[in-house]
Amino acid sequence: MLLFFYLDIEVSMFFGKRNLRGEGEQYEFNEETLAEYFKCAEDILYFAEKYFYITNIDDGKHRIKLFDFQKKALKVFTSQSIDGKKNAIVLMPRQMGKSTMSSVYLLHFMLFNKDKVVAILANKETAAQEVLRRVKGAYGMLPLWMQQGIIKWNEKSIELENGMRMIAATTSSDSISGETVSLLYLDEFAKVKPHVAEEFITATLPVVSSGKTSKVIIVSTPLGMNHFYAYWRGATESDPDLANNFFPIKVNWWEHPERDDAWKIEALKTFNNNIAKFNQEYGCRFLGSSDTLIDPEALERMVIRQPIDSKWNHALSIFEHPEKNATYVLGIDTGKGTGRDYSVVQVIRINGEHEIDQVAIYRENMISPHDFAQVCIGIAKYYNDAQMMIENNGIGEALTQAIWYEYEYDNIINLDPKGLGVRSTSKSKLQANILLKRYIDEKYLNLKDEHTILELSKYVEVRPNVFQAETSSTHDDCVTSLLWALYFLITPYFDGENLEVKTLDDQYDLSNSGPIMFLPT
Repeated sequence: MLLFFYLDIEVSMFFGKRNLRGEGEQYEFNEETLAEYFKCAEDILYFAEKYFYITNIDDGKHRIKLFDFQKKALKVFTSQSIDGKKNAIVLMPRQMGKSTMSSVYLLHFMLFNKDKVVAILANKETAAQEVLRRVKGAYGMLPLWMQQGIIKWNEKSIELENGMRMIAATTSSDSISGETVSLLYLDEFAKVKPHVAEEFITATLPVVSSGKTSKVIIVSTPLGMNHFYAYWRGATESDPDLANNFFPIKVNWWEHPERDDAWKIEALKTFNNNIAKFNQEYGCRFLGSSDTLIDPEALERMVIRQPIDSKWNHALSIFEHPEKNATYVLGIDTGKGTGRDYSVVQVIRINGEHEIDQVAIYRENMISPHDFAQVCIGIAKYYNDAQMMIENNGIGEALTQAIWYEYEYDNIINLDPKGLGVRSTSKSKLQANILLKRYIDEKYLNLKDEHTILELSKYVEVRPNVFQAETSSTHDDCVTSLLWALYFLITPYFDGENLEVKTLDDQYDLSNSGPIMFLPT
């Protein structure tokens, strides 16, 4: 614990603000204030309910009264670790006092530590600055003897004489580069755009989390089955080999003392009685749409797994290497290779009619159809000369032609009377959707891939019996390829034969023991 003794009672001000203690100003502790200082440092709940003030229109300036769920969270935040987990993740509804709870902890951390950096990151810089503003507001209502002298005080950062610094910025891969952060607070992490979150998780989060005494706290409302969902599932995972190092805290809307069934009725009216939207905003449900092909509860039961291996610059994620005599099927959807839609290969293992495992997935949006043909064959050969289910609509027709005629790989299931592969029609697509829904609802299909599960959470009915990606900015290529892989089960080829195959270039042969250096162009 950090403690400063000041002897000179002459107090000036920080830039003329009488409620803020400036750099070099000294204050004398008496017996009472010294005891209070120690007690506040040791007990964050005592500190909060005696010295943390807020202001609002109805009550003016007043001390906060913590709710029980806020007390629980603050105790977790201030613990070195719980159940061996030093970090924390909080799943909570809107308007539950999240900002107040977080501000209490951040302020307490700034006062009773020294020589550390605290970073507040949010999906927007203004949101991070708003958290910082709340901390500064509460700091200005502390007694001067509890404050530290202020060195820097602006809308983006503060610095105190005890060596503590707090910065507010947007969540990005370089927002805190060069900083040695001891406490990282991620506000509304679910709202960070997926590609930004992926870069941040890869480049920044492991660096902060690796410190022995550093701590990461994530607080957010849910927004679909995205990166925040993945961290939440990792925190609640019972298998220690799959769990992450975040302690989970879930807050329910009814834990607020002013919310009851009557409140819920009024809240529903604001959403035009849309229960799905209410569940996302207040019910801590990761899915807010009732129009998804797959029931939200079934989607939330799915557990994202990390691949055991990868190839081709991580474009191919492998969850299971091939086993001798196992039956594998590839579902293939072809993109143009222009950076928009993805070319996807789903690999499923058929253990029995009602026992299907997703064992690998290839996903890349910059590969040409010609190179993709070799990728498909390479994966098929690797998985015991697997059968291919290729959608031949659009660019898919060129892919089937290349695989069949150029490379003479004939393990293609041909269901189109006019050509090679599988023709997607309103009838066949609906059959495939119904089959997929049944296999997930009945737990016949074991999915592992993050992108596949995320796409399913946004795969909605856009008009009667027609399902596709929710918006033009979301994708459904993983779902489409999965549909055709599973569709194999209702074809006459379910017990089909393995046919003779063509020899591949070494770079596309996954059975080659050497390193694979293929990079899509």
